[in-house]
Amino acid sequence: MAAQPSRMAPLDGVARALASDHPPPAALHAHLLRSEAAPTLVRSLLNSAIIRLSKPRPRAALGLLLLMPRLPVSPDHFTLPFALNAAASLRLLPLGASLHAVAVRLGLLPLRLPVANALVDLYAKCEDFRAAHAALADIPAPDAISFNSLLCAHARNGSVPPAESLFTAMPSRTQVSWNAMVVVYVSSGDLASARRVFDEMPTRDTASWSVLIVGYCKRGLVQCAHELFDKMPAKNLVAWTAMINGYAQTGRPKAALALFRELEVAGLEPDAATMVGVISAASQMGSTEMALWVGAYVDRKKIERNEKVLTALVDMHAKCGNVEQALSAFREIAQPDAYPYTALISGLATHGHGKLALQVFGRMQAQDIWPDPITFVGVLTACSHAGLVDKGLEYWEAMVRDYGIERRADHYACVVDMLGRAGRIKEAFEMVQTMPMGPHPGALGALLSACKTYDNVEIAEIVANKLFELEPRNTGNYILLSSIYAGKELWEEAERVRSLMKTKLPFKKPGSTWVEDRHREHAKMSVMD
Repeated sequence: MAAQPSRMAPLDGVARALASDHPPPAALHAHLLRSEAAPTLVRSLLNSAIIRLSKPRPRAALGLLLLMPRLPVSPDHFTLPFALNAAASLRLLPLGASLHAVAVRLGLLPLRLPVANALVDLYAKCEDFRAAHAALADIPAPDAISFNSLLCAHARNGSVPPAESLFTAMPSRTQVSWNAMVVVYVSSGDLASARRVFDEMPTRDTASWSVLIVGYCKRGLVQCAHELFDKMPAKNLVAWTAMINGYAQTGRPKAALALFRELEVAGLEPDAATMVGVISAASQMGSTEMALWVGAYVDRKKIERNEKVLTALVDMHAKCGNVEQALSAFREIAQPDAYPYTALISGLATHGHGKLALQVFGRMQAQDIWPDPITFVGVLTACSHAGLVDKGLEYWEAMVRDYGIERRADHYACVVDMLGRAGRIKEAFEMVQTMPMGPHPGALGALLSACKTYDNVEIAEIVANKLFELEPRNTGNYILLSSIYAGKELWEEAERVRSLMKTKLPFKKPGSTWVEDRHREHAKMSVMD
């Protein structure tokens, strides 16, 4: 007679599923529903599955938890901490509140510390701070973990007073506690207090150094960050990236690229965040060759081409005149927002592709992506370089009428340049005189250049004298006016301006030019290839 199948056989499938790195929840459901094993054994198997799934697959873990009443078994003090962690990672506050009720009904609160701590963490991560503080207050003897969950949540929000109260009330402090307070002060912009806590730390780990370095860099205090960076015992990629981005964002591209070279010498592999800073620095250098080198480096190192990296590549190639590469990177962005559009429009406009820049702006409008003030600088520049004066004046009106964007000095400079290039010198001069922020060197400089092109000495004299007041040490203004006089064979006036320049400006020692420095920088970068 054939042997009868055991009622425990389905649990063999459960055991096989649990032996894998990622047990399939559907198989576990099926096997457990068919089994008639003792509730204790079923609960133990479910607990094992929930524990293993709670981090990599929190939804699957919660699915198994919800299966329990059908078996029927109830969760216990092993189940609930991991179930609460899964709910916290998904920010499922209503489910977390239901699990809170279950824990109370089963008598697991407040004495089961892992359950209580997981509950505090859930409410903290879901930003229900009132419930989180109440859950912490219910714990008879909270430990450092109890406080750290709530302290870290306040750190992420930069909530200083509640974080300070928690830190003071802690019975003991861990490295996480100290680091969280540094984060709190960094997030709120109080770098002095952040440094005080950092200096008071009994021990420091890599995160302690990195958080403060990032804080200094975000505030533009790159020198303070670099002093700390030099003292850091073991530099991680986070700290390197913060320093490179810090220098790039404060307009010091050579320092950013020098650090990038040091990072490579140290044997670290840059990631996407690092390369955003490197790409930004390369865009500021303005070298076509360097931009191509950096773009090739991103490809060769297989850097993740996320939206930030692609936007930085668009900006770099556009600024450096690599139009095809800029367009190619732009096409890779699935849903571009105003930043890549603006970078592409500005780059195309600057490098003489005005009509193409306006086509890109038309696509931006068609997709209902809201332009910002910088976008309109690019649009107006495109109109100026393409000679589309009437179209430019339409955009000049539309930016206020349709988009509510306040006109700034750089917008006025673009329109003055546009009118001047078209020979409409008097209109440009009238616009300069009516600028609400007063005459601006950019607008005046554009008008003075137009005066030279169209031999308008009368307006050139007025504009140049104003520039001499605003920029007394700018040699270009003196040379330009002298050249305008010379073009009209007004030799005495030309010599007078040159004499004025000599009296206003000190003797400059000869030295290397920015262009020479830039080529040397590129030569150093090429060595790394």
